[in-house]
Amino acid sequence: MDVFICRDEFESILSGIYDAGTSGKRSADQRLELAGEREPELFCRYLEVIPERRKAKSVMTAVREKIGAQACELLWEASLSGRAGKADHMYRFLVDGFRRGPRIVRMLSLDSVFQMYEMQRYVRNEAHLLTGFVRFSRLPEGILAGRIGPKNDVLSMVAEHFEDRLSGENWLLWDELRDKAAVHQADRETVLIRGIPENVRRAVKAAGKEDPFGELWKTFVNTISIRERENRKCQMTHLPLRYREYMTEWDGEETGGSRVG
Repeated sequence: MDVFICRDEFESILSGIYDAGTSGKRSADQRLELAGEREPELFCRYLEVIPERRKAKSVMTAVREKIGAQACELLWEASLSGRAGKADHMYRFLVDGFRRGPRIVRMLSLDSVFQMYEMQRYVRNEAHLLTGFVRFSRLPEGILAGRIGPKNDVLSMVAEHFEDRLSGENWLLWDELRDKAAVHQADRETVLIRGIPENVRRAVKAAGKEDPFGELWKTFVNTISIRERENRKCQMTHLPLRYREYMTEWDGEETGGSRVG
């Protein structure tokens, strides 16, 4: 078994798919993995994938021409998933897709297709939730700053939402788990950057505590809550614990301790 080791990046996974597809070996004798995803196995040959834009572009061009634009979108959104095994799921989907053509996107009975739609659904759901859960605070410089820590790499999707809603503001949204941020300058396009300086990280984390509007927001939330209608189980369903540390109204509260009904 040949195992192609990719980085957790779209271009790297597509490059791995290109290498596997041009190796001359059967797809059953190959698989893709992300670096560090699994322990090494006996009788496997591990091949490091060198990401190349040429390879990634070649794969996407072939997908667009032979399977269709919907498959391209499915690949991109699946690549944002935090699910283990996603690189190989993408590879299996294309193996089936190149055999069956455009109709593959409707063949949910195939495991390769089902897995792709499951990842897409999970990514879209989390991105949608975060458009409502993100809280911005104003830094002393006047910039709006927020932070997230999603399971999936949905920063670009969430940033697209706020690029439209806060087009006239200077803002920064930091994904602290992946150490990258979306930076938006008023009335310009948003850019993604990696390697956030330590002083910026500290400033973003402290922003919610120093912003005077933060206390006003917490007061408002507690004022509109109805203690008699508090429903902890309902809270957990609609607002999982992992999002609460990033929300102003939960700052300083014990887990599950808000009075919001």
